[in-house]
Amino acid sequence: MKLEDMLLLESLEDIHQVIEQSLKKISKVRSVHVHHFEEWAEEVRNHRRIFEEISIPARLIIEHLIHCRHKSGQVSLETGQMSLAFSSIGSIKVEQFGIIKIKCGELETLWRDSNTSYYFYPDKVELRAADEKSAIKILFTYAFTQQIVEKFPELIHCPNVAYIHPQLEQWSRQV
Repeated sequence: MKLEDMLLLESLEDIHQVIEQSLKKISKVRSVHVHHFEEWAEEVRNHRRIFEEISIPARLIIEHLIHCRHKSGQVSLETGQMSLAFSSIGSIKVEQFGIIKIKCGELETLWRDSNTSYYFYPDKVELRAADEKSAIKILFTYAFTQQIVEKFPELIHCPNVAYIHPQLEQWSRQV
């Protein structure tokens, strides 16, 4: 794990401890604010799982989605017989056991990281189940940038990356 990741994880742990201590103090308080504290605790756990429980390819996708959301980018989803036109990125969650949930518009899609093969293209990613019976395509309005791909030089060596576009591979190797 990189130093930058360790510092982020340490900060998340500090935040988690403060929220948990506060939740203990207010355990008998009946207020709508208690629910907000519990949501914050879950959000911190969600961010910790990004560093602790998912693969490098899944993390790259999540960080790119967060980056796109901050820039008001949109994504289009295709899965099975359903497709969603470009819409804004809602929630992005990493749940226990590496289950990743993305909500865009009214559609929520999820996949389990450990059972997925990743196919990376400059402006989209395809996620295929290990049995090849299902797939999810995520198309981005903002293509992957060199800056974000360079953060993950291990990407090209990950066993669950089935394909990586030559431009993205080149950026990954430049570090």
